[in-house]
Amino acid sequence: MRLAGVRARASAPAPPSAVAAVAATAAMALRVCCAAATLLVAVPAGAWVAVGESESASYYLDPDTIHVDGPRRRVWRLFDYKEKQASGVRSGKALIEIDCQADTYRYLRTTYYSEPQGRGKVLHGARERRKEDIVPGTMIAQLAKATCQAPTPTPSRG
Repeated sequence: MRLAGVRARASAPAPPSAVAAVAATAAMALRVCCAAATLLVAVPAGAWVAVGESESASYYLDPDTIHVDGPRRRVWRLFDYKEKQASGVRSGKALIEIDCQADTYRYLRTTYYSEPQGRGKVLHGARERRKEDIVPGTMIAQLAKATCQAPTPTPSRG
């Protein structure tokens, strides 16, 4: 196998430590690349499931995006305002982390759109916010209940 910028010599193979170092560097570069690609994906494209409705908006989650990490869940939420807001926002998509044991949540990132269902022009976005308590009876409480009660994937045995 030939790596870019590395010349193989027929007379003297690379010492195992050098090969391991190159492999470790390549693996790290791949992880960084994959992490960067994940951040570039603005929003998922899944099947949105209604979670609830308020006087001003309808709320949905994408169950295919639920990521489980111990008691924490990450999920994408879509919201549609019934009327366009003064800022021009009509809908938004947010990646939310919910701690099912601590009853807290935080927004990891949010994108706001000019049209319903996360369509139209991207107007602006917001980054990670601090953790907040989940207040019973709120829309976030309904989202947390649906997300925390969703079946967790079972690891495959290989």
